[in-house]
Amino acid sequence: MKRFALFLFYIFSLCLIHAESSFYVGEGGENHTIMFAESTLENGFFDKSDIWITDKIKANLISSLQCYGGFDCIDLAEAKNILKVQKQLESGIYDDSQSIEIGKLVKAKEVVNIKTTRLPSGSYSINITIFNVEKGTIIGMFSSPKTYESAESYVLQAHYDCVSPILKQLKVKPTQEGKSALAEDKKTAETQAEKNKAVALENSKLEAERSEMAEKQAKIVAEEKARKEAQEKAEFERNQKILADKKAKEAEAYAKAKQQNPFAKETYVTEFENGSKYDSYSVKFTSQTECTITVISEDTKGNKHIYSNSGSYSYGDNILSVNARFANQEIKHVQKINWKGQINFKNGYNNFYLMIPVTSNENAKKIRAEFRKK
Repeated sequence: MKRFALFLFYIFSLCLIHAESSFYVGEGGENHTIMFAESTLENGFFDKSDIWITDKIKANLISSLQCYGGFDCIDLAEAKNILKVQKQLESGIYDDSQSIEIGKLVKAKEVVNIKTTRLPSGSYSINITIFNVEKGTIIGMFSSPKTYESAESYVLQAHYDCVSPILKQLKVKPTQEGKSALAEDKKTAETQAEKNKAVALENSKLEAERSEMAEKQAKIVAEEKARKEAQEKAEFERNQKILADKKAKEAEAYAKAKQQNPFAKETYVTEFENGSKYDSYSVKFTSQTECTITVISEDTKGNKHIYSNSGSYSYGDNILSVNARFANQEIKHVQKINWKGQINFKNGYNNFYLMIPVTSNENAKKIRAEFRKK
C-alpha cells in the first residue's frame, strides 16, 4: 500500500491543476478532488458524427472548475489507467467498473456524471449529477437553463453556464474578480457562438444557392436533353414517314407500271421442242419497247449454237407482240421471231403462256410455250 500511495502522489502531482486564488474566496476547492466519470450522449446522430462532444464537454467542465474553483479534477479514464498499474502491483481489491469505488481509491470527494441530450429540434442540453463518494448518494443535480442550437455552440457555452451552480453546490464562493472573469468568458463564448452561427448560416445560404444553381443547371441540361431527344424523335419519325411515303409511291408506281407494262426491265425464259430438239429462249425486256433475245439451238448435226440480237415488243389489252431477226443464221427456224398472242399472267407476273410458231413459217404449227421470270 505504501508503494501505491507514493505512486498516486506522483501521478496527482503531474495531472492536477490549481486555479488562481483571486477567482474564489479562501482556499476554494484546493485539496478537494472531484472525479469526472461518465459523459454520455443521448439521441445523437445515427452516424455518431457528434459523439466527440462528450469528451469535449467533460474536458471544458474540468478546466472551468479548476480555473474558477481551484478544484483538483481527475477523469475516470485517467483513474482507471492509474488503477490498472496498481492492479499489477497488488492483488485486486476493487471493482473498476464502479465509479464510486474508484473515486474512493483516488481520494475523490465527489463523482460527476454528465449527460448530453440531443433534442428532437436538433439542439443540445446538458444534465449533471453529483454523487457523494463517501455516502454514495446524490448531492446535487443541474440542468442547463437553455438549449444550444448546435454541437459547436454547445461545447463553447454549456460549461460556463454550469460553473456557478456547481460551485454553489460544492460551497465554493467566487470573488468579484472571478465572477467578472466568468461573465467575460461567457460573453466571449456567446459572441463566438453567434459568429459561428452567422458563418454557418452564410455557409448554409451559399450551399443552398449552389444547390439551387446546380438544380437549375441540371434542369436546363435535362430540358435541353429532352428537347434534343424530342427533336431527334420528330426528325426520325419525319424521315420514316418520308421513307414510307417514298416506298408507297414507288410501290404504287411499280404496280401501275406493271399493270401498263409488266415486262419492262424483266427477263423471261422458256424452252420448247422444235422437231426432235429443244430450243431455249431468253427474252430481256430492256425498256418499254425494246428487248434482247438470246436463243440456244441445235442444228441437224447436233451442234449447239447461241444467237443473240435486239428486237422490239409491244403490250396492250393483254396482247404481247415480240419481233426479232437473226439474219444469215444457219438454223432457219430462228432466223425470224414474230410472236404475237393473248397472254394471262400467273402468280403475280412470274410466268405466262404464249402461243408461238415452232418455225419461221407463219403458217407453221403453234405451241403453247410457258415463259418464266428469271
